[in-house]
Amino acid sequence: MTIARFITIGTALLVTMVLTRIISGDVYGAYRKLWLIYLILGPAFINALASTLYYRGGAGDPEHAVAVNLLLGAAAGLLTGALALFGAGFWAEILNLPGLEDGFRFFALYMALAVFAGIAEPLFVTLGRKKWLISYSIGYNLIEASLIIGGFVFRLELPYIMLLMALSPALRAAFVVLASVKSMKQWPALGALRTEASASLRYAAGMFLLAVTSTAALYADKWIIALFFESDRLYAVYEIGARKIPFVIALTSAVSAALVSEYSKQLTSGSYDAALQEARRASQRLALLLLPVLAVLFVFAEQALFLLFGGFADSAPIFRIYLLTVLTQLVFPQSILLALGRSDVNARFSVAELVFNVALSLALVMWIGFAGPALATLASHVFFTAALFGYCRAHYGIRVRSLVPGRGLLPLLWGLPLVVLPGALLKYQAGLAWLGFAAAATIAAVFILIVLNRKPAAGTTS
Repeated sequence: MTIARFITIGTALLVTMVLTRIISGDVYGAYRKLWLIYLILGPAFINALASTLYYRGGAGDPEHAVAVNLLLGAAAGLLTGALALFGAGFWAEILNLPGLEDGFRFFALYMALAVFAGIAEPLFVTLGRKKWLISYSIGYNLIEASLIIGGFVFRLELPYIMLLMALSPALRAAFVVLASVKSMKQWPALGALRTEASASLRYAAGMFLLAVTSTAALYADKWIIALFFESDRLYAVYEIGARKIPFVIALTSAVSAALVSEYSKQLTSGSYDAALQEARRASQRLALLLLPVLAVLFVFAEQALFLLFGGFADSAPIFRIYLLTVLTQLVFPQSILLALGRSDVNARFSVAELVFNVALSLALVMWIGFAGPALATLASHVFFTAALFGYCRAHYGIRVRSLVPGRGLLPLLWGLPLVVLPGALLKYQAGLAWLGFAAAATIAAVFILIVLNRKPAAGTTS
């Protein structure tokens, strides 16, 4: 699962690296604005369906859960596509994209097919076909990347590029259908479907509310930038800066899915120890791996952005703020609640996070300008994580320290300043930014290897 997600995240990063070098910032900004509807609804539906299938696939009959979620995926895809198709003029107006109504109309086909095909990962896992994920991910990502880059290389107009992209999810959707037919012994009877649909819909409703508010909170700042600033180039600057470091989402979402899939039965039966120990171990391993990387990227944001995107040094302030949001993703109270079947709790707190984020973003964008929504996003992430910790403690007796890294993180915290100090001196005192970046990256890599390979002291969590 993690490898498959790495492939997807890595391909998306590669496409961005190529596009920022072959098209102007204005064109790239307009292209990314066309994604805003999908970025809210697409991941929300996919995450809701995936979480429901993971949960119901373990708690109920796997084949019944697969059948119901395939039908739900088709319905969700049609709804997503319809909103883009019939609301094209409205979206183009409010997102400052005059003349690009056809961009939304043509992109509607991609949206519908991509939402349905997004059920592939939990489908393969539930049906015991996890090995398919690697080849499937490599195949569709290569096709989709080729279609996107090829469209810009051959100078197609944006609406036709969006239409061309639909070939990729069309192939993915066909593969999902064929894989389901091949792996299921028979299509469940109507009565069984009704029973499973009732259970899946109840869980999926909470998961969708959670997912749509989570993704809305994640992209609320981009919507506000698109609404308040007409320049497509300025939107591109923000969008590049708001990208979290590659593969973090893949790592944390894979860990979260694994916790839900593996420990839902134990947690719902009242046995917490194994799940909490694994969540804490995962959190500590991620911290050991990511904190040195975060520190280097924070100090050398301009160099990292130039290396990745061939420019966009003016995105560095936004990039630094978004690096700090990663810290809230290194702990997993949300996953524990999902495994307990409490998607409704996550959903309620997610709604509160969204309201907090939007209100603060609107206030800060008018008060301090361009960086305001990014700061609001950071504050809302902290608020959401703290609220979940408080709920776990109040209702399940799960203490904060049961989910956060233990003393095994101390060597990293003591050594972290030494990772970036030599490079920072080269950058700010000697004016040798690139040499400092290389030195800091090398020291960080060595430090990570040393820390990850050391033997844990007795009585600590490795």
